[in-house]
Amino acid sequence: MTIIEEIQNQYSAFSANEKKIADYILQNKASIKNMNIKDLAAKADTSTSSITRFCKRINIDGFVDMKIALRSLASGHPSKEMPTVYDDIYGYYTQVIAETNQMIEDQAIETVVGWIKNANKTVIYGIGSSGFTAAELAQRLIRMGLNATGVTDSHLMIINSSIIKEGELVIAISNSGETPELIASLEIAKKKKAKIIALTSFKNSSLTKLADITCFGYHSRFVNNTVFVNTQFGMMYLIDVISTFLLQDHDFQYNMDLTRANVQGYSKKTE
Repeated sequence: MTIIEEIQNQYSAFSANEKKIADYILQNKASIKNMNIKDLAAKADTSTSSITRFCKRINIDGFVDMKIALRSLASGHPSKEMPTVYDDIYGYYTQVIAETNQMIEDQAIETVVGWIKNANKTVIYGIGSSGFTAAELAQRLIRMGLNATGVTDSHLMIINSSIIKEGELVIAISNSGETPELIASLEIAKKKKAKIIALTSFKNSSLTKLADITCFGYHSRFVNNTVFVNTQFGMMYLIDVISTFLLQDHDFQYNMDLTRANVQGYSKKTE
């Protein structure tokens, strides 16, 4: 496990001060090799002793060892210190995709695809920005001919989880894995013995603990949380991967093509 993976795995359990240090390291790992511990403390708005304790927390002996561990990472990501805004955004998105791709586990994707294919009913939960991703995934599954629906309202989520049946499938989307309304709904669904798939960024989150299986996407805050960057980019990459595997089923591909043709035909009639 790399130092970056260790930080991501423990992130949910960090204190507010530890998260400040983690955020700075994850967003600026390439430049830390040229810093001393005082420089990092100033940049992360913390103290040198806090950084030393943080190193111990992530199983690194000290600051120098952390620099060595970061230096050993072979990073092919574009630098965020690029000449234009276009290059900046390209760099952010490229890193999110590359890191998400590294986090994907083949067996988890295979299981998720199998569960979706065989489910009598699939409900996708998501609130806020994750709600847009939930709605997108629901639309894709519906167009494949699957019995699916997206629930993005917190009250409807509680209602839906209260009447869900044993064996039905819930896909829960939350970057943080800590959205209170979503967690409350899943706790109900869990008691109803529904299967739960999680799409999230944190391995030790409340969502991950409730899920039967989890797929992880890289969180955009680890790239840059000071500009407006799509927080759902890692999640969208995951649903693209899942959708592509599902479309290897000829029946699903046929249904997708059929709905596409009919939608296009209707659009031409209304022009």
